[in-house]
Amino acid sequence: MESSSSSSASQEVNELISSSSKRSGTLNMVMGKHRLAAAIASLNQQIQIIQDELDQLDSFGEASIVCRELVSSVELMPDALLPVTRGPINVHLDRWFHGASDSRRNKRWL
Repeated sequence: MESSSSSSASQEVNELISSSSKRSGTLNMVMGKHRLAAAIASLNQQIQIIQDELDQLDSFGEASIVCRELVSSVELMPDALLPVTRGPINVHLDRWFHGASDSRRNKRWL
């Protein structure tokens, strides 16, 4: 596979060189032939990787179905970082935040 990509890259380099030399009459390239061939081979490899990723995306289901499944699975599992309590852990803390139910303390003094 690598030899076919390198041969196609070298063919592309030769075509680029011939087309540029026909237009300008001289070869005015900044990059050398081998470096240009390596750059083209690298681009072809990146194109192939992106094409494979697109093919994988085509095989996935609809996004809304996947999102619904994700939300339902997350809602079923409790959060590991939050404590699970059924009531107040300490009654005194509950009194501190909610206030006492004493009628004496509920009176307002002006």
